[in-house]
Amino acid sequence: METVDSNFLVTARKFRPQQFSSVVGQNHITKTLKNAIKSNRIHHAYLFNGPRGVGKTTTARIFARALNCLNLQDGEPCNECESCKNSLDGRSLDIIEIDGASNNSVEDVRKLRENAKFPPVQGRFKMYIIDEVHMLSTSAFNALLKTLEEPPKHLMFVFATTEPHKVPATILSRCQRFDFRRMEINDIIFQLKFITEKENIQIDEQSLFAIAKKADGSMRDAESIFDQVVAFTGDNIEYAKLADALHLIDEEFYFEISQNIFSNNILKMFEIANEVAKRGYDYLETLSGLIEHLRNLLSVKAIGDASLMQVSDSIKEKYTEFAKKFDVSDLLRIIQILVTSEQQLKYSSQQRVRFELILVRLASMINSTSLNDIIEKIGKEETYYQNAQNIKNQTSDVSENKMKFSQELRTPKAITKNEVKIDLVGEGVQVDNTVVVNILSKEVLKSKWSDFLLEYANSKNNLTSLTKLPVEFAENKITLFFISEIVYNNYLENNTKEKITKFVNEFYSGNIIVEFILNPVHQESEPKINKSTNSLEKDLSDLFNAEKLN
Repeated sequence: METVDSNFLVTARKFRPQQFSSVVGQNHITKTLKNAIKSNRIHHAYLFNGPRGVGKTTTARIFARALNCLNLQDGEPCNECESCKNSLDGRSLDIIEIDGASNNSVEDVRKLRENAKFPPVQGRFKMYIIDEVHMLSTSAFNALLKTLEEPPKHLMFVFATTEPHKVPATILSRCQRFDFRRMEINDIIFQLKFITEKENIQIDEQSLFAIAKKADGSMRDAESIFDQVVAFTGDNIEYAKLADALHLIDEEFYFEISQNIFSNNILKMFEIANEVAKRGYDYLETLSGLIEHLRNLLSVKAIGDASLMQVSDSIKEKYTEFAKKFDVSDLLRIIQILVTSEQQLKYSSQQRVRFELILVRLASMINSTSLNDIIEKIGKEETYYQNAQNIKNQTSDVSENKMKFSQELRTPKAITKNEVKIDLVGEGVQVDNTVVVNILSKEVLKSKWSDFLLEYANSKNNLTSLTKLPVEFAENKITLFFISEIVYNNYLENNTKEKITKFVNEFYSGNIIVEFILNPVHQESEPKINKSTNSLEKDLSDLFNAEKLN
């Protein structure tokens, strides 16, 4: 039978720092404590606050050993004298560690106060290290307050907590507070490299980044994850095995999603959603990872390099190359959609369906058009234009003018980049001293239609019924569809078409054709009401008759 090594220590305990200089990522605290020891400016109570696994209890133990060390070395404990050895072995009677979660009653604090009266057995100080001090009850804090306010000269307290806001202000005001920082990824990687060298374990760069990233700023979590991976892969850690052990989503998977967003491949998005379900990935975790992936693309696109990314060098190169596919505006829109959808997905009863819809929505987005693309399109396509004199003399009949332009401009003039000045809002194009007729695209007309209705479709203009009509947009053209022949005839008889045309051109500042069509067969716009055709016709007729009475 194979024997088990009973002397095995987990990495977090085996490589626990034993001196201030070994504490990773908390130099602002360790330097202060060392200087306080060297200058003999010791406070009687300290509060160590910070996230889990960043070295609060470890630093408290080092501080306690240094205060009682018989052979102090530049503010560091020697770890060789009898006092230090007793502390390292857990046999010291002068350093007492208490768990605040399980010793949180008034009786526990009373026992502490009784024992605190006795002087230290061996060192200069008797120190109480109370972990998770915020778990003490209000009565226990009150019982501790008097001792904390006027302690004996030999008595010291170190309180450690992850939630300082739960500690009463009366306690906080009597402590020196030290805020421990969340570990940076590079600090965690540095320590993991040190551990792998000592343990003769091979590990690649991408695996180091993956462990450090998953640890989320906690060194203890990183070391626990490291132990788990070593148990799975052995002494040679490769990223593929690590991803399998930790059930990580490969970065390539996110690149595949962003590629299909760029190429508007809806079919592939359904396949990706199916793959997420098949592999058993958490939908929220996948979406969160996608947001971070797109944030990385945005940072590369915005600053021009991958310096702000916390990934391996090989992945940085791929991000730099891939970011060229997107515009900043597109990435911002995608991230905004994902952030909004994240909360909806969290509370959805059908997360898979919701996740599929999110991916399909991203793949259905229309990419933004850059200024250079617009200029190139204007240079290649036919452009209706006319000099200022022709525009001045044109008649009010837009259809007649359009026919006239078509006859005169058999061979349209190409517009070069040097000649054109473009208003990106769509207010018109000017070429040298020549003015081109405003060309408002379908997207521009559609995006502003709701604002038009808000301003003009009201009882004052007798156009309230306009909000119920299906509408279709084309370049410089708006078509209104009528289901009811009565409403259609009433609009024509009362010159409503001319009124709407006037308002539309006034609002859009352009030459827009407004067309009425009875009984349409179209798919783009349907009335967003859950009624039958007869019911809709009755509503429109009633609404129009009410407008006439007004």
